[in-house]
Order: sequence, then structure tokens, then C-alpha cells
Amino acid sequence: MTQGRGSPRGRSADRRVAWAIVGGLAALALAAGVVWAWQSGSLPSADSSPTPTAAQTPAAAPQELAQKELDEHLVECTADVIDGATVPAGCGIRIPWGTEFAAVDSVRFRIERMPVLKLVDAGFVADGGILVATVTGAGHDGAAMTETYRTETWTLRGDAAVMDGDVDLDVW
Repeated sequence: MTQGRGSPRGRSADRRVAWAIVGGLAALALAAGVVWAWQSGSLPSADSSPTPTAAQTPAAAPQELAQKELDEHLVECTADVIDGATVPAGCGIRIPWGTEFAAVDSVRFRIERMPVLKLVDAGFVADGGILVATVTGAGHDGAAMTETYRTETWTLRGDAAVMDGDVDLDVW
């Protein structure tokens, strides 16, 4: 028994062929449109490289510049081993070694996470930092000792001046 056009299977096959033809024509039209746009110069060619403009290369935001300056300042604050118990000023470092040490020989710092700076009014607040300090010296009984202090709330404040794309921080 043959199936003609009037049978359900014949109509189904005809619909599939029709959809295949329509889909092929749509793909061909799309490809032709892309080629036309490329040839007319509407699309960039593979060998053309865009030229940066002022709009494409914005200056760093004051927030980013201030964070970078603070990070550099804090690296300087913690880079050297400190002889004695005097921590560098303007670094937001406070260590309660007086309760355990009679004398401090040295302090070594390690930054685990930089505080995140936020510009506010004419200043800044930076918090959320993690700082580890290893202190060596003598305990109250005179015995040599080493103790490690860790703060997960390293916070700094200060003044911030933003002028002509430059940021100047004064850490308290």
C-alpha cells in the first residue's frame, strides 16, 4: 500500500521538507546579510585594531587610586622587622604585648588581607583587614618568649584629598 499526499504520513513528510527549505533560506539570508555588512564596512575586519580613545580608557577612579595608595603605605609599614616595641605611626597597628612581655626585642608583621578603603566626606575609613604580628622578647618572669597576635579587624582612618585624578592620603 502506498501512501499519497492525502495520508497523514505524507502530509508530515511534506511539512518537514517545507520547514527544512524555509530554515535553509533563512540561514542563507542571514549569511548574505553578514557578508554584505562586512563588505560595506559596518563590521570591523579581523585585521583592524581599534584605536583607544579617551572614552575607552577612563582614568582610574579615586576609590581605586586611594586603595592602591593605602596598600602601598601598609606594605611599607609592615615590611621591616621592628627592633623594640615601637610600631610605625600611621599604620593602624596596636598590639597588646604589655600584658605578656616585660621587654620586646622585635616585631615581625604579615598581612593576610588588606583593609578595604571607602572614601567618606573629606576622609576615608579602611576596615576588614587581617594582620598578624609575631613578637619576640622577654616575659615578665625574664624568660625568652615569642607570641603571635592576630587581628581580623585591622582598621584605619584618615584624611583623603582628591585633586586632578590624584589622591593623597593622610593616615591617622
